[in-house]
Amino acid sequence: MVTVERPRTAPIPPHDLELERGILGAPFYSPAAVRTVAGLDDALFYLGGHQAVRRAFARIAPSLNGMPPDFALVQRAAEGVDPALLAAIFEAGLHVIEVERHVPALRELAAQREESAITAMLAEAHARGADATSRDAALWLDVEERMERARLLRAASGRQSLAPGQSLAEFFAVPPPEPAWLVADLIREAANGWIGAAAKVGKSYLLLDLLLAAALGQPWLGTFAVARPLVVILVEEEDSAYRVYERSRRLCRGRGVEPPATFHLTVRSGLQLDDTDRLDAFLRWAENLRPDLIAWDVFNRLHTRDEKRPDQMLPLLKTVDRIRDTLGVGNLIAHHSRKPAPSGPDLASGGQRLRGPSEFWGWAENSLYLSPLKGKGVLRIEPESKDALVEPFKVHLEDGPDDSRRWVYDGPLAAKLDAGSKTRQRIVEALSAGPAAADALAEQIGVTARTVKSHLTALLADDIVTPTREPGRAGRKVWMLADNAETPHA
Repeated sequence: MVTVERPRTAPIPPHDLELERGILGAPFYSPAAVRTVAGLDDALFYLGGHQAVRRAFARIAPSLNGMPPDFALVQRAAEGVDPALLAAIFEAGLHVIEVERHVPALRELAAQREESAITAMLAEAHARGADATSRDAALWLDVEERMERARLLRAASGRQSLAPGQSLAEFFAVPPPEPAWLVADLIREAANGWIGAAAKVGKSYLLLDLLLAAALGQPWLGTFAVARPLVVILVEEEDSAYRVYERSRRLCRGRGVEPPATFHLTVRSGLQLDDTDRLDAFLRWAENLRPDLIAWDVFNRLHTRDEKRPDQMLPLLKTVDRIRDTLGVGNLIAHHSRKPAPSGPDLASGGQRLRGPSEFWGWAENSLYLSPLKGKGVLRIEPESKDALVEPFKVHLEDGPDDSRRWVYDGPLAAKLDAGSKTRQRIVEALSAGPAAADALAEQIGVTARTVKSHLTALLADDIVTPTREPGRAGRKVWMLADNAETPHA
């Protein structure tokens, strides 16, 4: 190929150094970004130093085993790159969350550079009177190759950013990255969610144990793998400093460990999501720590708004989203469940029981909902995630020697999910013999009248049963099968 010297007055080719540095810096904070950057083409980057850093990531990616690299490793692999440039790349990556979203813009700029080069080459060729049959035929071949490269770059950019859609085959050709988990199947990287429970159930104590396992890089409850030792922050606005100290000390003693250096906290500092000054100061502090997960305890002490008004609650959720996007951090917010209705047990799922508007449930990406079981310190944990399905499981808080404590995993509670349908089946079977009052049904099948009434309400909504009255002015309310009702299967 023939290299054509650019005129001294030629414009600077299109590029965005800040964008390039942000994309190259993202792998320092995200394992998924390492694979993305390693697979990019050098031509997407304008600076030669940026190209060298990209090649460094490509060289070290196979040896990282899903872990983000440290600065020294990349510096050694990018031999000859100005340390100041690498430091700027490292800092810029902090503000890039999903690197794939920014790659189309990089491709578009590369396409514009190819087109700019073509324009300059054709102008030079025209000035020299070149044509396709002359000694400059190689130049025209170079132009054609650049035109094809620009077309492919722009096509790739358009498919990923501006195109209204794509075929399933195209979608399969470039699969999206798999979710990266901080805690396997429970807490995803840079995702928001709740840890919800009624008051005095033990969510703050359990949350401390979760953060401790995450900071140590140990499987939570000995069952759910932690990706690596994480940097965690606890924003504690409910419990006193002494209570946090005592609980943390006992949990560390139960694990036989010293307090991990990557576990940070702020206790009763008055931090609130709707107090811009305090929140900005906190975020400046947190940004230097590069956290993976922030836990907020408890939601009602983190704002001054009315929980019953969606117009006041949704801006708070947007604030948490901005924290996630700015720091690239996951957020887990402790929040109270509403009290059960007096008519019977609450049959709603964990997320549906949260206090506040229904949008709370839909906003969450992965959450943990707790409910007490029989026995002190015994809990049922119901995970809800958009990316994984984990059956509810049982845990208990166990006292150990030397004033230590630990949370113990007792296994899944899948059978408990079917308890309601089994109870409803027994009610229907009992009513197949004739109408009966709720008290009589409760005695017959061995459950409380309150439980029977709650299930009769559900069966009524499904048109399986219907209420009626016994003859006479003081006739009792009794229940019978509705017409064409079928017995539900357990």
